[in-house]
Amino acid sequence: LQVYGFDYDYTLAVYTRNLNELIYRLALQRLVTQFKYPEKIMDIPYDSEFAIRGLHFDVQHSCLLKVDAFSQIQRGTVYRGRRKLSDEEVDKLFPGLYLHDMEGRQMKQLVDLFSLPWAGLLSTVVHYCDTNNIQFDPKCLYDDLAECVKQVHVTGEMYRNVSDNLPHYVHPNEGLKEYLQMLHSNKKDLFVVTNSPFKFIDVGMTYMLGTDWRNYFKYIVVSAKKPSFFHAHEPFRQYDPKLDALKFEKVTRLEEGQVYAGGNIAELSTRAGLKGKGVLYFGDHIYTDLADPILRSTIQWLGMLTAIIETLQPGALQNSETAIVLDEWRIERRHYRQEKEVVKALFNSQFGSLFRTYHNMTHFSRRLNRLSDVYTSRVPNMLKYNLNHSFYPRRNALPHENLNSVPTTSDYILDLLIHEERLHSDTIPT
Repeated sequence: LQVYGFDYDYTLAVYTRNLNELIYRLALQRLVTQFKYPEKIMDIPYDSEFAIRGLHFDVQHSCLLKVDAFSQIQRGTVYRGRRKLSDEEVDKLFPGLYLHDMEGRQMKQLVDLFSLPWAGLLSTVVHYCDTNNIQFDPKCLYDDLAECVKQVHVTGEMYRNVSDNLPHYVHPNEGLKEYLQMLHSNKKDLFVVTNSPFKFIDVGMTYMLGTDWRNYFKYIVVSAKKPSFFHAHEPFRQYDPKLDALKFEKVTRLEEGQVYAGGNIAELSTRAGLKGKGVLYFGDHIYTDLADPILRSTIQWLGMLTAIIETLQPGALQNSETAIVLDEWRIERRHYRQEKEVVKALFNSQFGSLFRTYHNMTHFSRRLNRLSDVYTSRVPNMLKYNLNHSFYPRRNALPHENLNSVPTTSDYILDLLIHEERLHSDTIPT
C-alpha cells in the first residue's frame, strides 16, 4: 500500500456523545420554530442508550426495527416511538417477518454514526404524537425531520457549536498523530476527503494534531458531497483558506498541499496519480461491539448443545434414557436462549448487537462485509500492526459444515449416565 485516504467525521475526528445530543436539540428546535410542532416536544430529553446504528425505519408504519442479512425482522426489536410492539402487532404489520421488496418500500436504513440522533428524533416525535393522540401523516413527519437535520448541517449551526467547544464534542484521539507521522515518515501519500467545510476541519485538526496538520496530507478535499463523490462527476474547485473562498479557475491538476472542494473519485484518482497504486481508504464504517466473555461462552455452549440435540434425536426414538436426557437438554437450551436476551442487553437493551440477530448477521453487518476489507473502532488502532501486515478474513461456515465435534450415536448418552453413576457411587461414604 502506497496511498492512505481518510474521511474526517467519525474517522480522524471521533466525536463524543454530546454531539448526538446537540444535533437532536438543534433539530427539535427547528421542528418547533419552522414546522410549528408542539413546543412540549422540546422537553423530552435525548436518550443516548435507546438506539443503535444500522436500524431500519419503516416510514409507512413509523417503526424502528432491526433486520438481518436476509431481510428478516428480528422479533422483539420493532418499536413505534419508544413502545415495543407485541408479536401480534408485528405479525399484523409484517406478515411472516419477511420484508419483501426492501428497495421498493419506504424503508430507510440509518447507516452512519450521524444516524443515532436521527433515531432519537424519530422515536421521540412519533412517541409524543401517539401518547397525545395526535394524528400525523407518516411521510410528512419523516420529511419534516429530514429537513430539520439537513438544516442543522447546511446552515453551519452544528459546525459553529462544535468549533466553539471542541473538548466537549471532540475526543483528543490519542495516537492519531503518531500514526500519521509513522505513515508520513515511511513515504506514504495521505489524503483526506470530507463533506465538512474547511474552516470546520481546520479547527478540529489543529485541536488534535497541531497547527501544522496540513503537512501530513498530500491532498485535502472538503465539501465533497459524499456519497455522490464516489459516482458523480462534480468538478474540483480550488479553495483559498485565507480568503475563505473558492477560485473560479478550472482545475486541470491537483497540486500537493492545496485545498480543493467538490470533485469526484475518478478525477482524484487520475489527477492525483493514484491509479496503479495500492490505496487504503478509512471511512465512517464502524466501532466494534466489545463482546463480553459471557456472550462468547453462552453462544458457544448453545451451539454445541444444539448440535448434540440434532445429532442424537433419532436415537431417542429407541432409547427412553436418551429421550429423557434430550428433554433435559432442550430445557437447558431454552434457558440459554432466554439468557441471550440478557446477553443482548450487554450491547443495547432494545436492539442488541449491531452485528447480528439471533441467527444471522444483520443487514448492516452484511453490508459492512461486502463494502469494507477491515473495520476497527479508531484509526490509531492500526499502530499495533506494521505497514507490511496482512489481514485475512475468517472463513464462514456453510450450514452443512458443522464446526462442533459431537458424538454420532446414542452411546454417548449411555456413557454419560454410567459416568455420573460412578461419580455418585464414589462419593458415598464407606
